[in-house]
Amino acid sequence: MNAILRKFPNAPLPPAVERASGIHIHLADGRRLLDATAGITSYAVLGYSHPDVLAAMHDQMGRYCHIDYNVWTNPMLEELAALLVSRAPEGLDKVYFSGNSGSESLEAALKLSYQVHHDKGNAEKTWLISRVQSFHGATLHGIAVSELPILACFEPLLPKNRAQIAQHHPLYFKRDDESLDDYARRGAKELEDKILEIGPKRVAAFVGETQLGSLVGDVPPAPNYWKYVREVCNRHDVHLILDEIYCGLGRSGRVYNCDWDGIAPDFAVVGKNLGAGFAPLGAVVTNAGVEQAIRDGQGRIQHGHTHQGYSLGVAAALAVQKIVQTDAMLVHIQSLGEAMRARLIAGLGDHPMFRDLRGRGLVFSLEYHTNDNPAFAAALADDMRDSHGILVNAKWHRVSFTPPYIMTEAEGLVVADALVQSFRRIGERFRPVN
Repeated sequence: MNAILRKFPNAPLPPAVERASGIHIHLADGRRLLDATAGITSYAVLGYSHPDVLAAMHDQMGRYCHIDYNVWTNPMLEELAALLVSRAPEGLDKVYFSGNSGSESLEAALKLSYQVHHDKGNAEKTWLISRVQSFHGATLHGIAVSELPILACFEPLLPKNRAQIAQHHPLYFKRDDESLDDYARRGAKELEDKILEIGPKRVAAFVGETQLGSLVGDVPPAPNYWKYVREVCNRHDVHLILDEIYCGLGRSGRVYNCDWDGIAPDFAVVGKNLGAGFAPLGAVVTNAGVEQAIRDGQGRIQHGHTHQGYSLGVAAALAVQKIVQTDAMLVHIQSLGEAMRARLIAGLGDHPMFRDLRGRGLVFSLEYHTNDNPAFAAALADDMRDSHGILVNAKWHRVSFTPPYIMTEAEGLVVADALVQSFRRIGERFRPVN
């Protein structure tokens, strides 16, 4: 009898993993698979069993696994916080270690935003604005600012003071008579219109993924979009919360994805790429003004968890980020992404089912149009696994590429070439759709 309550109880039991190292997973049935997804949900940015991270964790376990974040001082916390702000956009100089996941970090940012408004005498600022086709976590507040049809059953439980504007997707929504800058301005105006509709004195924050995530297919914003949004938020005293759980901490080729856009949010939320699967850890990167507002107000952050600033997770995350946040690694992430995209365009750019290839660094998607996208995606993923021994994240209308940062260029080109072969072979069973 299986005592586990599984997420997909109707599905067969998945294969057992014997061990994992580097970018490979070794199954109990003897198969060895190259994991080009960094753990399916893209957390394993340094692959598996990285010796430097394991050594740091082993050393920390010799001292203690966890001490209370609010009662004791762990000097390693300050070292990690200093590293996280060292390459942050100008003005981001404080880190709140919020819990053990990105969902907890997003929840903390939403609560911090409201508490700052509250403690400044603006307690009526209770509304949150987000975008359709977004995903911001598994807490009720996270679901409330997301739009994912499978989570609609929770609607009766969700906070009510929330609104959404359109997703920002130049390929889908830029009009033929618009420039990219026109479209960026229109997106910011839609936000401003929504703020004015609700009432600026009632809106706390606007929440968005810096680069749209894998639900939509890793879409970078139009140039200046976030600058225009930042201006709107400034005009109406609305906090800008950028969700970088999926797309941040090196994934784009820069430590913070919003660095590409030249803006600083009020809160940057990080999670899975922080501890990279070696230990769970989440954080909110913010500014000293947030601390001052709380210092002058209630005098404490009204939010916390037993394992926030989890000591073993901090040791792991510090080791991970010391590897990730180097010029050499960030250059490698950018160059590997460019090489893989060039190989994919060369192999599939003329294919009738190919629609788009977009992204930054090692967070990019290949979009296709077939007469049955879900079936094509499933067949493509199966063929990559069974014919090439490679795991890829193919779903719906896209293949989302989020390989481990430690993947070599040679390995990345092997993945790209295999994808081209599988795409063309599987594509013979489907029809293109214009």
